This record gives sequence, C-alpha cells and structure tokens, in this order.
Amino acid sequence: MIKCEWRDHLDTDESAELAEMLVRAAAYDAEPEYNTIDFADVQATLGTPNTRHLLIWRLPRTATSGFADDSHQIAGLLRLVFTSDTAADATVVIDPKARSIGILTMLLEQLGVGVNNTDGWAGIGARTVSAWSRGNHPAAGRLSDRFLIPRTRRTWKLIRAAVPDETVMSAPVLESLDSPALAEIGWANGAETTGTVLALREAGHLVGLLSLDRQPVESPEFGACATIACVAYSRFTESAAVQRMLAGATAATRDAGLGGIAIYVDSDDSTLVNACRLSGFQHDRTDVGYQLGEPR
Repeated sequence: MIKCEWRDHLDTDESAELAEMLVRAAAYDAEPEYNTIDFADVQATLGTPNTRHLLIWRLPRTATSGFADDSHQIAGLLRLVFTSDTAADATVVIDPKARSIGILTMLLEQLGVGVNNTDGWAGIGARTVSAWSRGNHPAAGRLSDRFLIPRTRRTWKLIRAAVPDETVMSAPVLESLDSPALAEIGWANGAETTGTVLALREAGHLVGLLSLDRQPVESPEFGACATIACVAYSRFTESAAVQRMLAGATAATRDAGLGGIAIYVDSDDSTLVNACRLSGFQHDRTDVGYQLGEPR
C-alpha cells in the first residue's frame, strides 16, 4: 500500500532521502532515457505558486519487493508545473527498488483521473494535465490502457553518424542567423533558439531554419552528439530541400568534431520524417505524450 501528500516543504531527512532516490533513479534510467527529476529543481520550486510536488511513500507490508526491509520509505515523486491557471505538465519518477509492484496504479486508483470537478484533478485546480513518457516506458502504456488515458502525441528521437559520407560531403553551407535577423522573421523565442540557428537559402529565398545545439549529448553508438532542437519550413517545402538542410547541419556537426547528430521529430510530420529517413537517420527512441482533460 502507499500514501501520498502534496508538499510545499521537506524536512532534512526527507530531503536527503528524496535527493538520493532521484539521483539513483536518474543513473538507473540513463540508458533508456526515461523521465528524470532534478532535486535542485525541486528545492528551488517547493512552495512556489506554479509548481506542486506529490510525495509518495510505500507503507510497510509483509511482502516486500525490492526494498531491503519493510520500513516506511519514499517510493516516488510526482512534479506538476502549471503552464496556465488550469493546465499543468506532469513528471513522475518511481524509485527503481519499488517498480513493477503497481505504485502508479495505486496512486491513480487513489486520486482518480477525473478533471471536471470544481477543483480539477486531485483537487489542485488543473483541468488539463499533460505528461511525456520519455523512452516510451512500458508502464506508461499499461496505465494508459487501464485508466483510458489518451495518447496525444508521439515524438521520435532519430540519430545518425556525422561522418563525411557522400551526402555530407556535398552538403550546402548553412547560414548562421543573428538575433536581429531572427526577430525580423519572428523566430526568436524560447526553445526555438536553443543553440545556433542556421538557415538554408537558395536562389535568394529562405528555404528553412533549424537550431543546432552543439552541447555534446552522449550516445553509446556515436559518442558525443549535437542535437537539432527545432526545424521550421514552409508546408510547401519539398522533402529534398529539407534533406539538404539536414545534410548541412550534419556537416556542421562533423566540423565541430562531434561524432553524431540527433533530432526529435513529431511522428505526424511526414515531410520531416521522410527527409530524416532518406538522410540516414535511424530510430533511437520514442517519446509518447499523454493527457487528462481537454486539449490546450
């Protein structure tokens, strides 16, 4: 059995236990790239108006599974970040020692999945709760099926080597855009400008943009990789033009001395998916989005 409680503070022992669990879970989940929560973010936002933290304990019971004894221990954390007065993004991490015994199933049985009462989901005012299952954790799919939680989006992480193959050797040099140029075309906010924004210009016309983050991300297969954080182009742009953009980004990654390049693609974006496949990108992981309540 479990108990849970929304908390706006932690005592010293709880802080130490939670921090240790989150660090251990992040290390355990690094290879499949499952969801993580940084304890520093928890500390910084405890008690703030737009963030809520639900602490989950596993209560003593006769049959243990994973724990060394039957002591009262923190089994997980659910973190909600409000993006508006009635919408929130959720992330949950369960202690690796307490997995496969139904912690989240018991949690949702206690809290329910309804969002239409006066106080929203779980009494915290959220009428829309969204969550990503990074790496498509199998438990998320089982919860979705059991509680009829809709799957709303799928994002594929695709990756390729930044080697000087024929495509990359003949790639166009992408133009780097500065902040004034980005502001002029209305592409200058938030995550869209993570890293360096590069543009493909052909016959004097802007074909498309992408943001290339050269901060290395490790891949077991390709080593240090750059990441294409965002891609933008007209809906009339042909796949071949997008392929040239990707080739240019791959060449820039190779020139930076990195071994690979990754990109996150909405599975419904057929033009970008097709261009990536034809450019030698291969599937690395799937992220699945889930949502309680009405679309935002």
